[in-house]
Amino acid sequence: MGDSSDRLKGRVALVTGAGNGIGQACAMALAAHGASVVVNDLGTDEFATGRNSAAANATVEAIKAAGGEAVANHESVADPEGCRSAVQTGIDAYGKVDIVVGCAGAVLDGTLAADDDAYQQFMALFLHQKFWLAKAALPGMQERGWGRLITTTSHGATGLLGQPIFAAAMGGVVSMTRAIAHENLGTAVTANCLSPGGATRLHAVARPMFEQLRASGQITEDEWDSYINTPPPEYVAPIVAWLCTDAADGVTGQVFHAVGGELGNWTRYELAHTAFRGDHREAPPWTLAELDTIVPKHLLQGG
Repeated sequence: MGDSSDRLKGRVALVTGAGNGIGQACAMALAAHGASVVVNDLGTDEFATGRNSAAANATVEAIKAAGGEAVANHESVADPEGCRSAVQTGIDAYGKVDIVVGCAGAVLDGTLAADDDAYQQFMALFLHQKFWLAKAALPGMQERGWGRLITTTSHGATGLLGQPIFAAAMGGVVSMTRAIAHENLGTAVTANCLSPGGATRLHAVARPMFEQLRASGQITEDEWDSYINTPPPEYVAPIVAWLCTDAADGVTGQVFHAVGGELGNWTRYELAHTAFRGDHREAPPWTLAELDTIVPKHLLQGG
């Protein structure tokens, strides 16, 4: 399994979407460092259709073949009952769940052309999954005084890839995870986001979308080169495993970018520029004529 240790010995981890790609790499890494792993995967194709137990079972067998401990769960985490089932599998098999890594995803329509059902499907899989997992797992973590929640987000949260539904879901994941982190400050229960890049099957089928973005000038040639040369998901897994160690006790509310040998940390939402005209109890509201100057000169500095 590559890098290994006993730093997660005695911990129980649930990884969703662990039958393939980044989820699978994270499950393998957590097991390599001693965690017992619940491998959740519904076994759909890249477009969230069908189901098959083979993907989750294969990851379980790979973990066991490398000397680790794992059990499969084949439920959908795009609904609350499936999330509760995935957590319960860990409790039934190992008595608890200490770590939750929400990786499950699919290629779905994230544009304004999506119908209402498609919108709900997208939000359930990419955003609501993380809420339902946290709701099911965090009370036990809080009671035991230790836990790790890691949720996957994307650069798409910035809106710079278009796809408004995708952007809304991914931005929501960041805000929700930071709120969970804030509510658990001062404890050993942490919550962080991962914005990963990996050459997975979803990455491959997304190529037409990136080709379109390139053709329309919405992404740069450097961004296109990064896409077509994306390293394998094994490079993402180490930061996930590290965040689950005791060394990361004080690390919470962060968004980590990981692709290949590159690690990064996103900035937080903050008030960047301010214009102040005095006490609002004495000064009148801004006029449009004043805002013609104030906004571009003082509020939009640096873009």
